[in-house]
Amino acid sequence: MVGSMFITDADEKLTVQTNEAILLTLYEAVHLNRNFITVLAQSHPEIDIATTPIMPTPTTSITPLGTTPPSLDVMHNPELPLDPNLQTSNLLITFLKYSSIVIQDTKDEHRLNSTRLCLIILTCVAEDQYAGAFLHDDNMNFRVNLHRMPMRHRKKVADKNIPSRPLACAVLDLMVEFIITHMIYRTFLWISTCVLINLLKFLLSNETTLLSKHNIFQLALQVVHLFNMFITYGDTFLPTASSYDELYYEIIRMHQVFDNLYCMVLRVSTNVGQWKEPASKVTHALVNVRAIINHFNPKIESYAAVNHISQLSEDQVLEVVCSNYDTLTLKLQDGLDQFERYSEQPKETAFFKELVRSINLNVRKNISLNTLSQDVLLKEFSSIS
Repeated sequence: MVGSMFITDADEKLTVQTNEAILLTLYEAVHLNRNFITVLAQSHPEIDIATTPIMPTPTTSITPLGTTPPSLDVMHNPELPLDPNLQTSNLLITFLKYSSIVIQDTKDEHRLNSTRLCLIILTCVAEDQYAGAFLHDDNMNFRVNLHRMPMRHRKKVADKNIPSRPLACAVLDLMVEFIITHMIYRTFLWISTCVLINLLKFLLSNETTLLSKHNIFQLALQVVHLFNMFITYGDTFLPTASSYDELYYEIIRMHQVFDNLYCMVLRVSTNVGQWKEPASKVTHALVNVRAIINHFNPKIESYAAVNHISQLSEDQVLEVVCSNYDTLTLKLQDGLDQFERYSEQPKETAFFKELVRSINLNVRKNISLNTLSQDVLLKEFSSIS
């Protein structure tokens, strides 16, 4: 899979071959065998898969049980030149690159299935304790060249300008990229304030259309929980105090989005209907966000009136925020450090049934018995009998 999934066409645009059967196998390995995470994390010298010819593996070679295959242990090969400037990679990085290409196009059914499967696999990886430690290890930095959909407002980043960072950063970048290009998906929601606020705006703008098919309040609740987590505990893990101030600044600056969200969930929660309960949860979750808005907005307006300023700058707003923290009252939100772990049953049962059926039909459609030698067929039938 690693050696054959990248293709370079005449225009040198990177595309991929989707292979649902192999992805399903990878999912089973990651989901059912926690030790397989170590295989994904095994480092080796970085190779340009798109241009480097792949050496075939002898079919007669058998790797003894409990040993590492040679292709995954090249970093320990004494014949390998030790170049301190040599960039390392691993199968997880390759999978992240693969996922970044697959998620760009979900119009085709097979691409959509592959995208969903990639995100489920990443969910399983993220929930693994060993993988979590590896992803966030500051001593394990990699350059991950994710594929990004061409957009007019951003320039393409050269490979040499990609920073070397822990893999958790690449996972975050991948999730943000997916939200930006598709605007809505439930499996992953990681922190990016602007992206999350734009996601809420999208839900508000398309409320009628989305509510006919989806429970958008569950998604909105996840977004609000992320804001609550940073509001409640952000001062303990954000890199600088100014980062916490800037979070408040963005909430205040985009207060209209949160006000509109509150009006929507309040309207739905006070009416009888199937969305009454999930809308009520969002209403209660917004208490701290609304407290911040209602506390600082009058202070900002008063500051502007006293100083005869029609429109405050960002620095001036931040000054008001920093000087009025002590009078802000927030409520402690329960369960912010908890999350619903991935469970195949019953949520994904229908998806996997359809996926296996699709793979089965595709194999039957594409396989040609004429290409199989008579000897192979005889061996198969004899083994069955």
